Amino acid sequence: MKAEQKVMADAEQLIQAAAEQFVMVARAAIAKRGIFCVALAGGSTPKGLYQKLTTEPFISQVDWSRVHIFFGDERCVLPDHDDSNFKMASQAMIQHVPLPEANVHRMPTELAPEEVAKSYATTMTAVMGDNPLDLVLLGLGPDGHIASLFPDTPALAVTDTLTTHLYVEKFDSWRVTMTYPVINAARQVIVFIAGSAKADIVKEITTDAVSDLPVQRLAPTGDYFWFMDKAAAGQ
Repeated sequence: MKAEQKVMADAEQLIQAAAEQFVMVARAAIAKRGIFCVALAGGSTPKGLYQKLTTEPFISQVDWSRVHIFFGDERCVLPDHDDSNFKMASQAMIQHVPLPEANVHRMPTELAPEEVAKSYATTMTAVMGDNPLDLVLLGLGPDGHIASLFPDTPALAVTDTLTTHLYVEKFDSWRVTMTYPVINAARQVIVFIAGSAKADIVKEITTDAVSDLPVQRLAPTGDYFWFMDKAAAGQ
């Protein structure tokens, strides 16, 4: 399934549109099923979204007691480390909205990478059962990676578990990531792409200059959007 592309004038308008979309999806999920399960992404554009959601009118439009926060991927660092997606999301949003502590599901990165992946898959099943995530938020790396699904890593081929661990050589770091089946099953997937530094990779992907980047392997069965600013979409 090809993504529906939404291009905003700048990063500020992109974040505004994303916040509106987040609230709409959350409210619809809670109205229909009584719960909203979202997987957060790391990165500067998602951080801007999280900060926006703590402000009016957005914060009061969501019943945060029914929101469950997951993480699409995480670096295997302690939760107070500056590289932690959990720390970023906590400082940007989680600490500033009325979310029950029990509804925030961080990856237990104090464990060994393989155990983090196993434990997190167990947590996801305990909370969601066989139901899919309502929303998965993703950034796009300049190498075409999404979550921690990097080019030429074994994680790309994992389809029998909800999460997997991997070593990313160029960053000399262990990661844990949700796998394609989990992301593709979500009711909605949004990829955020902002800034002129992303213009080259967007051009490559959209002109079929390359065809096997991790983002190109996405095949969501639900709604699928790219939220871009003009700088990223410029080419």
